Amino acid sequence: MFILDESEIYYMSDIRKLLEQDRLEFEADQKIKNLDNIVQALRNGRLSIFAGAGLSASSGYVNWKQLIKPMSDYLGLNINTDLTMIAQYYENECTREGLNRAILSEFSKVPTKNDNMEILASLPIDTYWTTNYDSIIEDTLREKGKTVDVIYEQIQYKNYTPGRDAVVYKMHGDKNFPDRAVISKTDYELYDVYRSVFSKGLVMELITKTVLFIGFGFADPNLDRFISIVRHTFEKYSPPTHYCFMRSVSYEDYLDEKGNLTRQKRIEFEQDKKLQDLKIRSMKGYGIHTILVDDFTQITAMLNYIRDKYTLNKVFISGALDPNDSHNYGCHFDKPYNINFKNGEWFIMQLSKRIIDDGYDIVNGFGVGIGNYVVSGAYMGGVQRGGSDYVSKHLTIQPLISVEQQESDKKDEVRRKLIRDCGTVIFLFGKTLYEDNNSKKDELDKDGTYREYEIAVKEVKNVIPVGATGLTSRYIYNEVYSENQNTPFIDRLNAVDENINCMQLIDDIMAMIESEKRKKEENIKQTLMKDAFSNDDMSYDNLPDQINVFVSFHFAGANLQSRLILSVLDDEPGINPVKESGKIEDKRKIKQWIDRKIKSTSVTILILSKGMTKSIWVGREIQKSIEENNKFVLVDISSGQYDKDFLSQYKIGSKSLDEIYPIHSVENCNEKEGFADVGKWVRDAVADI
Repeated sequence: MFILDESEIYYMSDIRKLLEQDRLEFEADQKIKNLDNIVQALRNGRLSIFAGAGLSASSGYVNWKQLIKPMSDYLGLNINTDLTMIAQYYENECTREGLNRAILSEFSKVPTKNDNMEILASLPIDTYWTTNYDSIIEDTLREKGKTVDVIYEQIQYKNYTPGRDAVVYKMHGDKNFPDRAVISKTDYELYDVYRSVFSKGLVMELITKTVLFIGFGFADPNLDRFISIVRHTFEKYSPPTHYCFMRSVSYEDYLDEKGNLTRQKRIEFEQDKKLQDLKIRSMKGYGIHTILVDDFTQITAMLNYIRDKYTLNKVFISGALDPNDSHNYGCHFDKPYNINFKNGEWFIMQLSKRIIDDGYDIVNGFGVGIGNYVVSGAYMGGVQRGGSDYVSKHLTIQPLISVEQQESDKKDEVRRKLIRDCGTVIFLFGKTLYEDNNSKKDELDKDGTYREYEIAVKEVKNVIPVGATGLTSRYIYNEVYSENQNTPFIDRLNAVDENINCMQLIDDIMAMIESEKRKKEENIKQTLMKDAFSNDDMSYDNLPDQINVFVSFHFAGANLQSRLILSVLDDEPGINPVKESGKIEDKRKIKQWIDRKIKSTSVTILILSKGMTKSIWVGREIQKSIEENNKFVLVDISSGQYDKDFLSQYKIGSKSLDEIYPIHSVENCNEKEGFADVGKWVRDAVADI
């Protein structure tokens, strides 16, 4: 017999923890790959939803088992009996009218808000299948302003509402017509007599699209039917790929009222867990990949991931010319490119073509002098990707000119909806003539391009104002980059006429879109990992989704180092550095800027340099950061020669900053590599490590 000493036991325990963490991380990666495949199907217009009772559960409705439970109690039967058979026995004893009353009684309640359906309704999904009797799906879609056809009898297949956005196939009927609802054993036996078109339609859906099953539990009596459809359709072929959210069998569901797991319940749990594992492997053989969740709130996090990642691939092009001077692009862009187009027109077409070529979608409000060239360029880009059919899926045009006479609030509502569904907003030209040192605030407030800029900022979108195009976009450029001096390519975005290279400008714009997309993709991935795949052993598990950071430094003594730090933080997922401004001259405005920016951050990086006491702003920034309860990261670039007495003036409670926070000394402070760990220092500060 071998006896392990205490150190060996701890070692083996650590090994088990590492192996478990590796397993969890592998499973999380697999789930993310599946979610990414769903996003791709959505982008291709090939995603359908099949909703089970779990989708409606968060609105207060019961699942199938809960609906049948009062019937089984009445009959004195075990609820684990075949549910369709219990419903049949109940109908035999209480007539169909009694069965109908049970359905009407349960589904007459007023539903609560359904977060998962809200997310789905915001996406361009045009087909929903469901076995639910309630109206959660169609009601939510209509609340989102969508035109919906609801089909709960096969005769309705011949109906079509012009311009419909979605169709909902209710395979088991509707709550308002309980006589026709599919619930009992007889209803299932006669299904293909009265509802064969639904079965055939579902088969075609499973053949031609990617179907995401949501809200199906392990015990759902309908799941076997759907698997059977796939199996018999593709017996000799590789089946198409579909996905299913399914709640894991949890031992907590088997605890008694005192929270104990009895021997009998333990056996039930182990059997059900094994049966679920077998079911999942069987489903995968028929093309249905299961994404397990611990509870249905995790589905919300995953749907958020799908929506956010889909949104990042959409680019809104904002811009319009003055309707009274609709062909004046100004200066360089007003010159002829060839006999057919001006430089401005050619630039818009080539930019739109490149956006489509690079796999992004375009959204546009068809502004005067802009929209028609956006459309032309998009079609140029779509030629080699499937022609007009491809472009119709990846180009969204909502002519804002059609709401030009409406109230400004109505127009802004349309703008907000379009921008909210995009990851990046590019600003070109505009209606307001640019004049140095003249803000033309009244004109800008009425300028649609500027209004779209304000909306984009509020919605926290990636904003790319092409100042080189002049007009309103030059004003927006100055506002954005007066506080952001370290963004790549900004000089070329605002190039003077003689230095404009349109193709280089387009390259720069696309590089900025791609860079921001990668950064945000990593952010939403980290958010998903925290919300849906959390693991107590993982580092920084309780950090906020995004850490906003302010960098305080003496401009003359640490300007280079601040830029290096900001450059490193720009590549750090989940960290958003506020960029210091060097263009504000009014001291009152500088104070306001400092106060506003620090208020929006949670960490202040303080660069300790020899001349920091000469700055009239560093002291204010330290004090304001203390008032706002910011964490500090102290970075010494002076080899310990900074003014320690100056630093000791600023205290949190009775302790000075250097008594609370470690000082990170950087020897190679003139190179980016010297600040490679600054992201870790920020996270350590927030996590109080």
